[in-house]
Amino acid sequence: MGNPLNAVYEAVAWVLKQIYGLLSPVFGPGSGWTWALSIVILVVLMRLIMVPLFIKQMHTTRAMTALAPQISALRKKYKNDKQTLNQETMKLYQEAGVNPLMGCLPVVAQLPVFFALFSVLKAITEWHPPEAPKYGLTLQMVVTAKHADILGATVADKFLFTDGMHVPLEAKAVILVAVMISMATTYLTVRQSMKRGMMPAATPDTPMGQSQKYMAYIMPLFALSGLYWPFGLVLYWVTTNVWTLGQQWFL
Repeated sequence: MGNPLNAVYEAVAWVLKQIYGLLSPVFGPGSGWTWALSIVILVVLMRLIMVPLFIKQMHTTRAMTALAPQISALRKKYKNDKQTLNQETMKLYQEAGVNPLMGCLPVVAQLPVFFALFSVLKAITEWHPPEAPKYGLTLQMVVTAKHADILGATVADKFLFTDGMHVPLEAKAVILVAVMISMATTYLTVRQSMKRGMMPAATPDTPMGQSQKYMAYIMPLFALSGLYWPFGLVLYWVTTNVWTLGQQWFL
């Protein structure tokens, strides 16, 4: 029985292949610029499609912020009756036309593409002749991806868990710098979300305020997982963080 997500993987690989095909005549099929820009453009296309979701998320968050005093009053009134508290809270959301799930929908919507690109890059990393490339990738793509130089690293290089691959020290240094940039942009994204009303408002002395404060410092640590991702996926993460920063500022 095949993986039900293969259709998503093949769709992402197809889009990546089309972008690669457009850029190859300009920069060359084996150029690191071709591969780096292919990943960046893939992110931009995905994020453009998702802009309406982010606008909806922003409206939902601001509506929830406006309801915060009423929710706080309900918590005091029903502090010893969680069932009634949940019922009254959901009733308040329904009357205001607010769906709290919309606050996390854009993040959830990104995950299939993120995992699909991870699988595509993993397939490139693990490809060895005479195997046929997976997900509809061409032989030229997987061969050039293993050698295309992006500031000293290839899209398949990893800092940790290299699975027997020889990854030069220069490539590891490039990946490490990219991961540090990913951490910094993740932190800035969270801080900007808090300041620009993309998260529910909360005073510092409340549990929500404390959790937001901790989130600003804990979430960037997840970027350290990029040390065992293929470099192409780190490029994806940095690009989506930079896009989010710009999008939040603009909206």
